Amino acid sequence: MTRFDTQVAARFDAAAGSYDAHSAAQRHTAQRLVERLVPLGLPPRPRILEIGCGTGHLTERLARHFPGAHILATDIAPAMLAACQARLGNYPHIDFAVMDGRRPASTDFFDLVCGNLVAQWFDDLPGACARLAAQLAPGGTLLLSLPGGETFREWKAAHTDLGLVAGTQPLPTPAACRAALPPGDNRVDSEYWLDRPADGLSFLRGLRAIGADTAAAGHTPLAPAQLRRVLRKLGPQPTLTYELIFLHHRRSV
Repeated sequence: MTRFDTQVAARFDAAAGSYDAHSAAQRHTAQRLVERLVPLGLPPRPRILEIGCGTGHLTERLARHFPGAHILATDIAPAMLAACQARLGNYPHIDFAVMDGRRPASTDFFDLVCGNLVAQWFDDLPGACARLAAQLAPGGTLLLSLPGGETFREWKAAHTDLGLVAGTQPLPTPAACRAALPPGDNRVDSEYWLDRPADGLSFLRGLRAIGADTAAAGHTPLAPAQLRRVLRKLGPQPTLTYELIFLHHRRSV
């Protein structure tokens, strides 16, 4: 792994204990992913590979929706995976493995490969999508969610208005996500979800609590006085937008 990858994994490891209390967006998006599975016509006992399982928001919904499924839940952060296993280890037919979702190590083929709000950390989205799609059985589906470029637009605007640059990670557009998918039966959808923290500082603390506070490469942290100006600009009880993008690829039979 690169230095950046190691940093991201360490942040998520450190956040395993606080993740569940601050991951409303992840819970919402996991539910929206499962809803998208209903019309796919997966087998009654599908083989499922989940990447970036975190503490198990999507894993649990998959196990409930497909009680006969065999699920391989994976994450790059061992502490996150351990939290998922502690939560769901009593479910039958769920296996757990530390794995880099960009480079799946399984030799099996799956009816569904999925990941919830994880692909934004991929340094090469087209390459990762190609490798994940290669894990699909004939007729299998790749389904990923990730935040798009409009995510936290209010936070970024507050910086811009003050002549500053936010340290948020660069995020793709729906068009870029569509271009990242392998040729085939593809669909990309997007929607918006609104977070309403008590204030800007609560927003930042929430990102840290889920391990998602790694700054963009080369970003220089704001001085305390600059940060206070941004927080004042954002105002009390701000609305923070998530642009949620859903990538769907189906392998031909």
